[in-house]
Amino acid sequence: MQHIDSKQDTKDARLLLSWESQAPLRKISQQQRRRWRVPWFLLQMSFLQIALHLIVNACMQRRLIFKPELGHEYWRFVTYMLLHADVWHLGINICLQCFIGVCLELEQGHWRVGVVYVTGGLCGSLANAWLLPELSLLGASAGVYAMLCSHVPHLVLNFSKLSHRIWRIAVLLILLVSNVAYTVFHFCLNHNRNPRISLEAHLGGGLGGLLSGFLIYRRFPSETRNL
Repeated sequence: MQHIDSKQDTKDARLLLSWESQAPLRKISQQQRRRWRVPWFLLQMSFLQIALHLIVNACMQRRLIFKPELGHEYWRFVTYMLLHADVWHLGINICLQCFIGVCLELEQGHWRVGVVYVTGGLCGSLANAWLLPELSLLGASAGVYAMLCSHVPHLVLNFSKLSHRIWRIAVLLILLVSNVAYTVFHFCLNHNRNPRISLEAHLGGGLGGLLSGFLIYRRFPSETRNL
């Protein structure tokens, strides 16, 4: 019996050593999976917006654009985000949403960022319908503002666990200040014509992203630090 117990102890020790030796490998593997995750929501949304811009015709645009007088057609409150006035409008919004949202989606997950994006678009169209009932709406700017403002709850909930957090705050402030400066310049020089900017939709989208971020974004576990 003593000989058998000794063998069993040796076997248990080997299993323990094997488990401990594999632990760093498992940790590295988990970190690599987090690092190489793909922002599927933003990629699919950008692809859909580009594809629609290439194939959309006047009939499709009339069916998808947001018009306050057609508020009973509920899909318009969101589908207007898929359309853009021209290539410049499309390119700016896609670059901004990818620049702003990729890290956010990798850290918070696809569906959370998707909900924030769509909520921002919905709040933008509602604000536009309420404050500018004569103005039609198209473009993804409300969703972009929603993701931009949703960085605030993301930082508040996980500030100590995020890498490059000071740089993130600096970039967000630069984006905000540059956008405000461009808007003021556009109003002063062009009197908000060609293009007509819906400040109400932008503010509605930003407010929707800020509130929905606090509601659905998760707080990271204390031992987790995103790379």
